[in-house]
Amino acid sequence: MLDAARCTGFRLPEAFSGYDRSFSRIPVRYPTACSPQAWASGAPLLFLRTMLGLGARDAELVLDPELPENFGRIQLLGTNAFGRRWDLDINGKQWSIQPAT
Repeated sequence: MLDAARCTGFRLPEAFSGYDRSFSRIPVRYPTACSPQAWASGAPLLFLRTMLGLGARDAELVLDPELPENFGRIQLLGTNAFGRRWDLDINGKQWSIQPAT
């Protein structure tokens, strides 16, 4: 999906045609797919949450990141949770959660 987002100008369509990657260098959008499509536009946020293992447990933010090796550092600054703002800093398996400054 990250590759597909790059190839579509980060405007994910609602569906791709399903052709194998050997068919084309880029993902082929389904001919009548809306682009961007509302739920497809929200999908990258769910991907990010999933890759970060971001959640809430017992009134605390938790992280359990599983990022691709070449992904680099991610900072989420001023993230709202529990009536406060938090800064999240993730770099590979190392991470921190601090009250926002």
